[in-house]
Amino acid sequence: MGVDLQNQSSRTETDALRALDMKVDELKVYESLLERPGSTPVDVVAASNFSAGHVRRLLGDLESKGFVTRSPERVAKYHAVAPDLAFGALVAQRQSGLQAALGLGERLAKIRPLSSADKGDELTVELITGRDALTRVISQFYENAKYEILEFDRPPYVNPFETHMATHVSMKDRKVICRTICDTTKLDWPAGAQHIQDCLIAGEEQRLYEGVPIKAAIIDRRMALVPLHLKSASDSGLLLRPSLLLDTLCAHFDMLWQLAVPIRADGALDTNAGKFESAELEQLVAFLANGLKDQVIANRLKISERTFERRISLLQKRLKANTRFQAGWNAAMRAVSKSR
Repeated sequence: MGVDLQNQSSRTETDALRALDMKVDELKVYESLLERPGSTPVDVVAASNFSAGHVRRLLGDLESKGFVTRSPERVAKYHAVAPDLAFGALVAQRQSGLQAALGLGERLAKIRPLSSADKGDELTVELITGRDALTRVISQFYENAKYEILEFDRPPYVNPFETHMATHVSMKDRKVICRTICDTTKLDWPAGAQHIQDCLIAGEEQRLYEGVPIKAAIIDRRMALVPLHLKSASDSGLLLRPSLLLDTLCAHFDMLWQLAVPIRADGALDTNAGKFESAELEQLVAFLANGLKDQVIANRLKISERTFERRISLLQKRLKANTRFQAGWNAAMRAVSKSR
């Protein structure tokens, strides 16, 4: 947990420096001047361990950006401008510029191709090709979410789950709600069950459904991103804008969400439950944790369908599950818990 907080703090400072157009070395010199007001360039060299030439450039840049002031003496002395003044003015200037940029974006968004102007057609589907282009669009896509993200999730996975969690960090900070429908086969994927648990702990809503047909993400029901191919999801994708196609995708999500099984973070890792009464139930737990089909499990246990149903019913009671999906999920979470 301490490492995670440290990493988040580092990311926050990096984002702040980028927004202020301030380099790490400039920040170090600025901090030195806050601690030692009236320092000469020689003093800054001694405090920072930077070369004299590098310090001169840094002080010149900081002065031009309004972070420090210089005395008129022959041997100049430098003072850091109070942070609330220097940063407050710059942030206000940046905010004004960003607001103007949003207005420009809204105006540009109204421009339509001349060839379709007479017909009133709009570009509702955009093809994004190339890994770099798609990565950039994905980042912009999630950053544009204002209140809600809906996701269809299923294997295979090209990128590590850590990439997904990093993408969703800023959404949590902005209080954007994220709801995901996971295909049950994700429980079979390496670290898949643990990733679902991590998402739940992070405050996201997750549900399980057998047979999620696609991977897709929808933001605010006004835009969606769908990879063209499951096995190469990072290479190309479709960006959907307001259209009947997008409305259909949203309606499909709502339908599957109602059918999918909710997953509760508080009961998923119940390590206080008693031991199972028989070796047969232990075997059944192992098979469910691996996501095997009912008929396959019955055949492996060499039992009839009726006996299988009775054992499933008993197992659901042991695992405090209302459905077979929940029993499989809780069984998978037990397996994750025991492996730690």
